[in-house]
Amino acid sequence: MADLKDTFGKALMAHHLGEPAVHVIERDDGFIDEIDTGSYFLPHEEWPDFEREAVREAQGRVLDVGCGAGRVAVWLQEAGHEVVGIDVSPLALKVSKRRGVRHCMLMDVRELEFPRGHFDTVLMLGNNLGIGGDVEATRGVLEGLHWVTGKGGIILAGCMDPLQTDKPHHILYHERNRRRGLPPGLVRIRIGFKGEFGAWFDLLFVGEDDLRGVLEPTGWEISGIYSSGGPQYVAVLTKRN
Repeated sequence: MADLKDTFGKALMAHHLGEPAVHVIERDDGFIDEIDTGSYFLPHEEWPDFEREAVREAQGRVLDVGCGAGRVAVWLQEAGHEVVGIDVSPLALKVSKRRGVRHCMLMDVRELEFPRGHFDTVLMLGNNLGIGGDVEATRGVLEGLHWVTGKGGIILAGCMDPLQTDKPHHILYHERNRRRGLPPGLVRIRIGFKGEFGAWFDLLFVGEDDLRGVLEPTGWEISGIYSSGGPQYVAVLTKRN
């Protein structure tokens, strides 16, 4: 479940302690993206507009999947919500607790341990919609979230349309995936910090049209989209039954 090296958690803790922190995401074709770890600590007023608008949809008891440094959980607590954060990073959870998240647990979204109908809202922000892996794994995650949410439950699902790019290295990666019979937006990545890298894992990116196909057997449907004006978006998913 948890990555024993916990490089992402180490980066979060370094930033929390006031140290310069930049972590990297390496893709299995060698592409590397540098990320300012401070972006996981931004106050509400500095979030992207589409994300702030989407989070207003949250209702009742909230499950924050991949809570990271707790930026959203803390804000929702202050707004009066009961929030439970889960993450596979022990150090991320430690940072969340230090920053005021009252309830957070070491848990993999693929192995939820909550009773049926326990939550009203699920947050999967920061591209966490596809954190379970490939299409079938993502469907399994969504089916599990269907179980732990009550009638009228919603998911605020953050993702990115992988096809909205003109970067040759991304386009070549999509073409390689197609040749292998894989979705173009399925990436295999690992997180690095200070020269140390964690385990490889799969992350799925899908555009709105492809998302509808992913959702079809899961009991969820799209009821709204909050768009960044670019590839990033948050889909509001509601239960069909």
